[in-house]
Amino acid sequence: MATTIETMTRDALVERVGRLPRVRIAALPTPLEEMPRLRAALGPDSSSPRLFVKRDDLTGLAFGGNKVRHLEFRVADVLAKGADTMIVTNVAQSNHARLHTAVAAKFGLTNYIIKIPSKKDQPIQGNLLLDHIMGARIIEAESDDPAAITRHLDDLIARLHADGHVPYAVPRDQFSKIAGTCAYLLAAVEILGQLDILGASVTHIVMASGTSTAGLALAGKVLGASYRVHAVSVGGSREMIEAQMLGYANSAAELLDLPVRLTAADVTVHDDYVGERYGVVTAAGLEALRLTARTEGLILDPVYTAKAMSGLIDRVRRGAFKAGDTVLFVHSGGLPITFAYGEEIMESLGGIARSD
Repeated sequence: MATTIETMTRDALVERVGRLPRVRIAALPTPLEEMPRLRAALGPDSSSPRLFVKRDDLTGLAFGGNKVRHLEFRVADVLAKGADTMIVTNVAQSNHARLHTAVAAKFGLTNYIIKIPSKKDQPIQGNLLLDHIMGARIIEAESDDPAAITRHLDDLIARLHADGHVPYAVPRDQFSKIAGTCAYLLAAVEILGQLDILGASVTHIVMASGTSTAGLALAGKVLGASYRVHAVSVGGSREMIEAQMLGYANSAAELLDLPVRLTAADVTVHDDYVGERYGVVTAAGLEALRLTARTEGLILDPVYTAKAMSGLIDRVRRGAFKAGDTVLFVHSGGLPITFAYGEEIMESLGGIARSD
């Protein structure tokens, strides 16, 4: 006997998420646009799916991105807990660090970045330049060893407490881990409403994997929506990403007392577009970056969105996304990263020879 899945209305889901503390930061709703020229570049309309992009690169706040939606819930949690300082750990070109620095400035908080060494530490440009402009307090970790990062975090928390501050360690706070998932439950409702206005429905949603994709997938299940989420890994195996998504989604479902839980059968994770590793460009990603820019004037970054778009393009070309399908690409932002990869991008365009 088939199992009946209990669903909720969009209004009921919005009401449930609305019980959480939230501060309004993002410029919402973000635009939802069709991509007819990219569709044409991938094949005749008779064989290619209809393509849309959700412009979550346009959420405002210091070049925007999907994490601005996350921060509406995370900052509310920071303020509710009486914290005056946030701490994040990440690499130089981190969108996460950049937006936490921005929101700290906006709300009169202090933001520390424990900066993990990477090949993009010098010159100071892209996200790291913005961090400096906005007043981040940057602690240089001596290595990328997780144990070393943990020591830095422990020492900083202890020092802040000793100085009378109330720190909020983003990597450790349990609600912080699912703030983005809760935010993207609302983003899913927003997307479905915009598609209704256009008289369209979506069959596939493609996005770089993370807490946002967990929210989109959970929303799809709880709303009984017809779309399937394709989470494209930009670093990490399918098994790891899948486990993370289910963890985020089901923690959020428990917190909000939703009537469903996500299972592996509810999501599709692609780990074949990562390339060498996180933060290293791929030929397919650079081609996706160029093609999307030259057909739609839509700029992607080489670390996240270009790799995710390369997955979408590959699936269209292989016929996995077919005529009659409607595919929505969620642009998660990250544009400042692009400027740190100028050499790799220009080499792919035939503009300059790369010197090692």
